[in-house]
Amino acid sequence: MSRQEPSERHCPKLPKMTTENGTATGLPSRVQYEAILSVTAFKATEPRLIQPVLVADPAGTGIFQKCFNVILYYRALVEGETGWAFSGWIKESMGRAFTEQPLLCGRLRRGEGGSGGELEIVSNDSGARLIEARIGVTLDEFLGSERRADGEAELVHWKDIDAQNPQFCPLFYIQVTNFQCGGYSIGISCSLLLLDPISTINLIKRWATIHNDLNLIPGDNAPKKPIFYLSSTRRSDSPLTSLSPSPCPKTVQTLVFKVNAAHAKAGSELSKALALLCTEEAEKKLENKMGSRFALLVKEGSGIVTAECVERSGAVQVKTEMAASEVTLERLGLSGVTFRRGNEPALVSHWVASGDGFVMVAPCGGGDDGVPGFNVFVTIPRE
Repeated sequence: MSRQEPSERHCPKLPKMTTENGTATGLPSRVQYEAILSVTAFKATEPRLIQPVLVADPAGTGIFQKCFNVILYYRALVEGETGWAFSGWIKESMGRAFTEQPLLCGRLRRGEGGSGGELEIVSNDSGARLIEARIGVTLDEFLGSERRADGEAELVHWKDIDAQNPQFCPLFYIQVTNFQCGGYSIGISCSLLLLDPISTINLIKRWATIHNDLNLIPGDNAPKKPIFYLSSTRRSDSPLTSLSPSPCPKTVQTLVFKVNAAHAKAGSELSKALALLCTEEAEKKLENKMGSRFALLVKEGSGIVTAECVERSGAVQVKTEMAASEVTLERLGLSGVTFRRGNEPALVSHWVASGDGFVMVAPCGGGDDGVPGFNVFVTIPRE
């Protein structure tokens, strides 16, 4: 999320893609979509959960377009290990992970009052979307390309939420992309109305734990294909052309701060003041300006999400000694996440996708679980 690329210590030095005359090339192939599936919770959600979303101006805050993207790249270490098979195995493990957080399979809707009612997310078990795709390069070629950052936008699938009919729009996407060498990438896109970036990373870690605990990857005496495996021959004959994902370019940069203040809960006036202080610090570190008016998203410990446009004028008035001792830069990491024990990611990449700058505040523990303090995510457009 920050200027440094996360988790690259597991990626060996790779050659750049070149032409015959030795000049650097771009990516020679685009992603081809092969299948779209739904993944639901392992069991029905009863009673249904409801998370209010309080926002006066959805268009002004841009809440329907903001998401967090994660890509994990894996090499095939054993014969038959491909993204096609992995897509089949994860339907069970992800379904169990969704049972613990059923809102991920839910939808955004208008509450009582129809189109004029308040927004809310309901756990109606409509399901997340699983996209299967292929790309005509090897994993090493892709990772070694000078244009990898541009190409990564095609390895995650996201569709902006329809402001008029949000009840039909998924809030969570998984895209498994197969490379020519047998390696594959797992792309996650999650609406920031559901989870903040750190909570999304914790979800992926929990999902990997569930996946390994279930022993889904077959051994020598187990079936070689999952129940939900779709024939690769069938895929190549009928690629999907109707999918039109929304762009997820890396046009913004994000810094994460952790505020260790038990007396300043997310959503309080003090937390907002400290969030603005973090914004000023991020502007200095990134050498870029947010602007005098931007969106502030706050996820309270109860799960309620509020969004508002804030006007900033002058320096933030917070005690210097409090800010210096309580605000620190926080790093994110997924380098050790494995879905087959011993196969760590060749690379992990993550970023916030947004058309403009904004600030998000969320509890450190992801909810009302007694964990003190909160995280502040400051997202600023690149120059």
